[in-house]
Amino acid sequence: MFSFKYSVLPAVAALVSTVAAAEWGTNYEEALRRAGERGCVVMADFTGSDWCGYCMNLHSQVLHRPEFLSWASRHFELLEVDVPHRADFPAELRAQNRALCEKYRVRGFPTVLVLDAQGRPLGGLFGFEGDMAEVQRILGMGVRVGELLQQADSLQGEEKLRPLLEAWKLIPEELKEQNPALRDEIVALDTQDISGLRAAAEAERRLQECKAAADAAPTDAAALVIVDAALAQAVPQNRRQLLELKYRLLIHGVETPEEVYAAAEVAYAMIDADLSLSDADKENRKRQLRGVFANPWTSIRRSRIIYRTRPKR
Repeated sequence: MFSFKYSVLPAVAALVSTVAAAEWGTNYEEALRRAGERGCVVMADFTGSDWCGYCMNLHSQVLHRPEFLSWASRHFELLEVDVPHRADFPAELRAQNRALCEKYRVRGFPTVLVLDAQGRPLGGLFGFEGDMAEVQRILGMGVRVGELLQQADSLQGEEKLRPLLEAWKLIPEELKEQNPALRDEIVALDTQDISGLRAAAEAERRLQECKAAADAAPTDAAALVIVDAALAQAVPQNRRQLLELKYRLLIHGVETPEEVYAAAEVAYAMIDADLSLSDADKENRKRQLRGVFANPWTSIRRSRIIYRTRPKR
């Protein structure tokens, strides 16, 4: 009995010590710096801690469990990006977190991103998942991408291309468009276009031209005209991103249910245009969105909290 007691206590103490060390930070730049020093990646939890039910469930069932934190502390710096309703939340932190939501194009909660020390998004969990092993598998793919990119940094030519291509395949489709530098590096090394990314690079160039023109437009209405013109001539690789741009223009300033419904139709079209989704996946995502948009006044409140980073032009 005593031998059992004293063999178990050190293991329990080690677990408690590990969990205590796995604290969720709130400073973005500090998390990146610490990740660089450790040679690891950042797990960024985008959450609405006092209003998002799925976020609360993800925390209680997975992210804040001791056994998960024990695993996470070995692979990540932990960063909480909270966008709560409560009025006493620090203004500076709220501004940082809203800017991060915009930077990483976070459009739903919960979202958990894997970032490298440069802030590049390498992997992520989009939505609620209650199975801890599945969350670890999904986020572990982001860890693997970080390892491959570190490996590629020490290589040249075709040897460098192999880990870059493997990393690109593992990055979720939702995040590929946020990694243009990695794509361009692959295109430059991939002289035979094994990856097929040259067409994607050209599509991205057209997309960026459209975004620049829309940003320079004097009003949101004028920007919508530009985006609609681009959509009329869009290649398949660009259609979803252009629809996302249109959705953001519509949702930024919604004030009426009719405006919410118009934005919702564009969101459904975004799903239809996603080349990475099966028909079953598309229907599942549409079903989830119908729940999100079921109460237009809730969507209006969310827009004011999350999406609107500038006055409606």
